Amino acid sequence: MEQNLLTAISSVGFPIVVTLYLLTSFQRSMDRFTEELSQLVKELHEQRRAC
Repeated sequence: MEQNLLTAISSVGFPIVVTLYLLTSFQRSMDRFTEELSQLVKELHEQRRAC
């Protein structure tokens, strides 16, 4: 029973780690994208007020 559990963890553990890494990386990318988009919106509002 214990050997089956260890085998299951070792075979499923790698995909879980890779998935967590990719989700974390994706979240950082989305945070940067959101920040850049916010800056763009601010600049567009400032340009609109200037006209």
